[in-house]
Amino acid sequence: MFIIVGTKGNLKWISGVFQAEDVAKQYMDLIPDELKVYQEFIQIENITYPFYIIERQESLFRFLGKDEVISLFDHTEVSEDEDEVHFNIYTVDSDYRPKKPGTDYMGALRHDHVTNEFIEMYREEGTAFLNRRRVL
Repeated sequence: MFIIVGTKGNLKWISGVFQAEDVAKQYMDLIPDELKVYQEFIQIENITYPFYIIERQESLFRFLGKDEVISLFDHTEVSEDEDEVHFNIYTVDSDYRPKKPGTDYMGALRHDHVTNEFIEMYREEGTAFLNRRRVL
């Protein structure tokens, strides 16, 4: 999988996800020069659609398969802060490219904000909950 990651200061975003390297490079060429300096072209081995992007505050994105995501949910504990977002999970099942190359439109991806309530529902229902939420 070929992923274009944008980083500017504390901001980070996914600018594109592509199965084919040539398509990813063509898209990278469409990114304006003023945004291109913030982009990194990376390759993730041994991952196919669907896969999951995990976003935590102030850390790098993680790219996981289904089994790794289930393990992540199994090992995420509820916290004392009821408002805490443990992480955001994005489900990627096809190539993704924002309309304006190089910009942050990650909100358009199917995603969930994983809170204590989310983890508690997972504890009660297991993967059936993740299926119902269209995570898996």
